[in-house]
Amino acid sequence: MPLLAFGCGLARGGLSLDTDGGTRVAADATVHDASGPGGDASVTKDAEREATESDAEAGEASRLDAGDAQVLDASGVCPSVCAEAGIGTCDPGGTCAVDCTAAGTCTGPIVCPAGIPCAVTCTGAGSCTSTINCNAASSCIIQCVGAGSCTGGIACSGSECSIGCAAAGTCTGPIACDASSCDIHCDNPDSCTQTISCSGNTCAVRCAGARACAGDVSSSAAATTISCTGMSSCGRVTCSGTSCSVSCTGPESCKSGVCCDAGSCTGMPPACQ
Repeated sequence: MPLLAFGCGLARGGLSLDTDGGTRVAADATVHDASGPGGDASVTKDAEREATESDAEAGEASRLDAGDAQVLDASGVCPSVCAEAGIGTCDPGGTCAVDCTAAGTCTGPIVCPAGIPCAVTCTGAGSCTSTINCNAASSCIIQCVGAGSCTGGIACSGSECSIGCAAAGTCTGPIACDASSCDIHCDNPDSCTQTISCSGNTCAVRCAGARACAGDVSSSAAATTISCTGMSSCGRVTCSGTSCSVSCTGPESCKSGVCCDAGSCTGMPPACQ
């Protein structure tokens, strides 16, 4: 009977192998060195290669299983923390969707569930007049489409947060975003009239409407981009972090000054006025 070689003359326990004849040989017996007389080093190398490939495949399977589990967890948890609680409805991916479509609806505080994505859409005029708290959600999308909607404060965190203030007089409360990625658009007149602050890895603030972002705009994110293109948009702008780009191209924009003490400042001079 040929010797089974695992290399280095070590004993192995707890493993059994089938020989060609079907006899099971316990691997906890003493194993001969494959480099010695009669040993076959190629068998050892083949066995080691197969073991490495098997471990890699197992690791990949574990990674995929973990990713699948996250999706399944979100879709499984969503009904109990969103739909059944009367907060909103769940889409197939596990996002809690809060839809305020009629005028004057959703006048109480909106608190997104913890650990799952959340989407708040305020299309009714005068809807969402209290606070929107998305700090505990894994990610958040807030769309203020109806005129005069989202008049309370907005706060969000998680992996990414997108806030769109797409009608006149929207988002008139303070906005605070400390998500890893913050994207805030104030595209219409008199939107985002109070302070805007963000941190995390990236922060992008666009103030395109007349008198948009009239309050202070500040960011301590690693990379910040602030664009003030609307007439009289942006009050005082301050930023730090690794890099900051500020563009004040709207008439009388940034009229309270720009202060940049980031590692790299572009657009406006790195001076505090």
